[in-house]
Parts: sequence; C-alpha cells; structure tokens
Amino acid sequence: MLEMEWKRISTRPAFWLAIVVGVVLAVIPAIQMWPQHVTEDYYYTYPRSAFISWFYFEGAGLYYIYALLVPLLASIAFADSHAEDANTGFIKNILTKVEKKKYFLVRYVFNFVIGGVVAVFPVILNFLLEMAAYPLIENNYYFGMNLVHDINLLPNLFYEHPFAYVLVVVLLIFLLGGMLASIGLVFSLLVKNRYIVLILPLLIFMALDVLVPFSHSISTVFLHNGGWNFAGTAYLAVGIFGPLIWYVAQGYKHETI
Repeated sequence: MLEMEWKRISTRPAFWLAIVVGVVLAVIPAIQMWPQHVTEDYYYTYPRSAFISWFYFEGAGLYYIYALLVPLLASIAFADSHAEDANTGFIKNILTKVEKKKYFLVRYVFNFVIGGVVAVFPVILNFLLEMAAYPLIENNYYFGMNLVHDINLLPNLFYEHPFAYVLVVVLLIFLLGGMLASIGLVFSLLVKNRYIVLILPLLIFMALDVLVPFSHSISTVFLHNGGWNFAGTAYLAVGIFGPLIWYVAQGYKHETI
C-alpha cells in the first residue's frame, strides 16, 4: 500500500501546488536578503550569517504569510485522501487488497509525514539559500546576533550549537505540519466534503491563536521562536495521539465504509 500512496502523491496536483508555493515563500526572502555589491573583504567585519539571515528569525513579510499558510499547505497535500477515496468508492477497491488495519495505519502515517514535509520545506530551502549567500559565522550574543533570548526557544543551544538549533526548529515545524494534516484526515471520517476537510485545520489553528494566550498559542510555540512550555507538550500529545486514536478507532467502528 505504501508504494500506491507514493504513486498517488507524486501525481497529485494539490501536493505540487503546495511545493510550488513553498518554493516561492522560501526564495523571495532569500533574494531580498541576498548581499549585493560586496567583496570578500566585506565579510571580515560583517556579522551577518546564514543563521541570523534565516527568514524564521526575520519574522516579517513573507514569513507572516508562510506562518498563516502552514495549516493549509499541510492539509491540501494529502489530508483529504480518505474523503476522496470514500466519495469515489475507491476505498472499497483498496480494502479488497489490503487489510483494514493496515489501510488506516499506513494512511495516517503517510499523511502525517507528507503534511510535515510540505510544512517544513520552505524553512529548509530558505536556510540552504542563506547558506549559499552568507558564511557560517559563529553566533555571538554581543555581536549583533542577539535574536534568541532567555524567553525564546533553547537560547544556549542557538549560541553554542546553531546547527542543532536549526534541526530542533525544523523538527518542531515538521511535527506541527503532521499534526495539522492529521486533523484534516480525521475530520474526513465525519465530513465527506473535501473542501471543508482542507479548511478545518486552518480554522482550528486560527481559533487556538485567538483563544489561547499569546505566549502559549500554537503559532508562537512552533513558528515564532517562542519559549517551550507545557502548551507545546500538550499540543504534541493531543495533536499526534488524539487524531491517531480517533482515526483508527472510527475506522474499526464502521464495518462498512
């Protein structure tokens, strides 16, 4: 079944649309930040590096648009696949060849991974482009690189092991994308309208940002360099295991699909 899922995603227009949008969101800030009219000597006293040029830290312009679009990008890639299978009757064809248990588990995991990859893709691409433009100068809090403070995510890691810090940020955004994609997939068991399935993760994401205090909001914790707190742990626990249990349980609950 995994091979079938790969073939489906590779020919899915919505997936490639999400990738193209991600490329645009990553490339334009890199072009705007690209150094111009400088020589190699300029870098001897220039503190800017790929780490502080990363649009994750810029927090303005297209990054705001990216942060708003993350739920939509994560969900349009594959979250409506169950609703599509149910509406077309294709799911009955699949279940003649694959065990029901395997279908639900593989679909959940695959959708989670695809949602995470699509969500984090612009962040990774932008950092690679910044690496091509700027040297990897060691981070120094007192030398114009004070972007991560005590109230932010893992400040010591940022200044002592910046690459590890980048990997942590990438992992968190990947998990966020996977959670949002899983929410869409779970609601496809209840709502057969694909467009509603795709928009629900965005609505839930925006609702959490409005209803939860800023320091604990989901966008602050995962996308805006906020400090890690119990809210982040709660988001991960509920966002990963909640949809998994619900999706598998609902799938077994209905003998006929």
